[in-house]
Amino acid sequence: MPTLLRLDEAARDLHAVLTDASLGGCVPRSGEYESLVVSDSLAPEDVHKAVREAVRRAREDNTVLVLALLGHGFTTPQQTELHFMVADSSTGSPISAVNVSRLLAVAADESGVEGVIALIDTCYSAGGMPDAGRIAGGVRSGQTRLSVLTAAAADQPARGMRLTRALVAILREGLTGAGVKVRVDALLTGGLRKRIVGQAVGRFEYDNDPFAQEDLWLARNVCFAPGATGGAVGRVGRQALEQAVTMWQADKSLPTPLTRSVLEELQDFVRQPEASDTGDRDWHGRVTQLISALLVCVRTVPLLESALASVMSTDLLREARRLSGLPPDAEGPELLRDLVEYAAVRAPRGDEHPLRASARFVGALAHLSGSDTVAEELREWAVGHGVIAEFNDAMTGFERKRRQDGLRLVVSLAGALTEWPEEVDAWLVGTGERLPPYERFPCGTADRTGTGRAIGAALTWARALLTAPQRLANVDVAVPAHLLASWRPEEARIDRRLLGVHHDVVVRWSGRMDPDEGNSEMNDAARKALSRMTDCSAAPVEWIGASVLGDRQVLEQELLTGRYDTVVGLDHHPDDLQDTLEQLLPYAPIILWPGHGSTPDRNWMRQLVRRHWLGLPQDLAPAYRKRWAREHGGCVACLGDVRSVWHDESWLEFCRPFEQRVVTGPEEEL
Repeated sequence: MPTLLRLDEAARDLHAVLTDASLGGCVPRSGEYESLVVSDSLAPEDVHKAVREAVRRAREDNTVLVLALLGHGFTTPQQTELHFMVADSSTGSPISAVNVSRLLAVAADESGVEGVIALIDTCYSAGGMPDAGRIAGGVRSGQTRLSVLTAAAADQPARGMRLTRALVAILREGLTGAGVKVRVDALLTGGLRKRIVGQAVGRFEYDNDPFAQEDLWLARNVCFAPGATGGAVGRVGRQALEQAVTMWQADKSLPTPLTRSVLEELQDFVRQPEASDTGDRDWHGRVTQLISALLVCVRTVPLLESALASVMSTDLLREARRLSGLPPDAEGPELLRDLVEYAAVRAPRGDEHPLRASARFVGALAHLSGSDTVAEELREWAVGHGVIAEFNDAMTGFERKRRQDGLRLVVSLAGALTEWPEEVDAWLVGTGERLPPYERFPCGTADRTGTGRAIGAALTWARALLTAPQRLANVDVAVPAHLLASWRPEEARIDRRLLGVHHDVVVRWSGRMDPDEGNSEMNDAARKALSRMTDCSAAPVEWIGASVLGDRQVLEQELLTGRYDTVVGLDHHPDDLQDTLEQLLPYAPIILWPGHGSTPDRNWMRQLVRRHWLGLPQDLAPAYRKRWAREHGGCVACLGDVRSVWHDESWLEFCRPFEQRVVTGPEEEL
């Protein structure tokens, strides 16, 4: 094949756009097979290795893989399957090239990959579209996503890297009407077809992942401007208003875009007497209410952006969502706007002020900002909208919850070397003292019953140290690996009830409290790993299957080289769970596994964790309580069947004095 004169330039331009944080947002990769591979000496195995490395990284990060193949391609006579050519490829030898449809199908079928976007700029590139049946029959049973953009039909040449050059231009200029993100959809395909003559630009889309947290998007749209192209109303508000307008009068439709001035005109229209006399009157009232709420949102979003400019972050917004009680579904591509609109149009209930949920969300932002100046500015917002009581109630409640969450009883069963302990140690954390109050409690009998009795005595001791209105709600139970594998601490019987009925129990590994010389390094490595995880909106879980556990020497080598250093998920319940945990616990600060061996399939754990990740570990305690209900029955696919050992930053800070051997008990110095 002849030399492609514009190949190198096109590849580098596309890589630059895709790895631009303000555009494609992809993470560039270095190493033997870096994220941009441009070479005139590649072999098919080089392509497969580079893609495997990219798939591995996408799987580890639980994120989307973007794969672009630029160069020569061919199809064989009587077939349309595309083969991507490398250095010694020949059109007469398919084995000398790379089968593209199989490559894409395998990448999309890898568990943990959130989806694959493929860009194919070769001759006959439509032949690279994979067979949907191959994907549906894979290990994920088709529960994956794949979007493919091709430069030409399966019987048509492609010239001058036109697809890549046109795509780069669109991503740099922005795509009118696309909203905040550019996707591989009809709008992008149409824009490319207007720029490319003589080639049939094509598109293939496969979407069968019900647990996906957001749509597949290729790049941020630089020409999107709220109030101009996209309007002042986001997806949540527009969807709610469109539904209400349709139910009010079926022949009515909303203008595009929905700017502030358009909303004000609509408000004037619906307030006219003749408007209320037509259509369904109940829905007319709903339309009126929604327009008023959306006008509040239009004014609130820029106020929050200004007031919180120095502290605004994705983590702050998500924490405010959780704190104010909004569900995970409230999050969307425009995080702040979507949350503000959800609180105003979806969350209100009929027996409360229509802006009560909004006041709680704004109050959560004020509380989390940690700034008195911000709190006062947002309090003025509450006064202006008549929800000052709701705002102040929320602020008071959040502060009370902060103090309560900081108050924890830590119970350690570290003395249980083989079976059950003869005594347990307890610390009351969050009292404000330099060293937390400590006491040791005998079990009476070294068994399950005696351990429950000692934990009950520790609870009684801790409550006696509190003053009104303090309330002990959080209990950390630190246990050795053999009990982690066989015991559910929240089910410890304390007097007349189980421990988890009135307490949120978090399970820890007692080994991180051991005053051993190596523990300081182990816990410090965990702190560094957790700090890298803070901006993950998707579940950053490294999943381990039976094949990995089958070779413990290889697993140990991977542990030593830092592969499994943050969150490890077991997609099955291994028979030797205790041995598995003992091997993993010194390396991974967070480990998840199924609570029993009877599971629907190997994917249910991955799907559950992906769906609930942003609420973990807080959502586990209520899930366990639901699991005890009669309605739970024989269900084996709910969050209540997920077990965990969880070491977050606060726990590692609690462990720090043990590393320095300065925690003092009543009888001995540890």
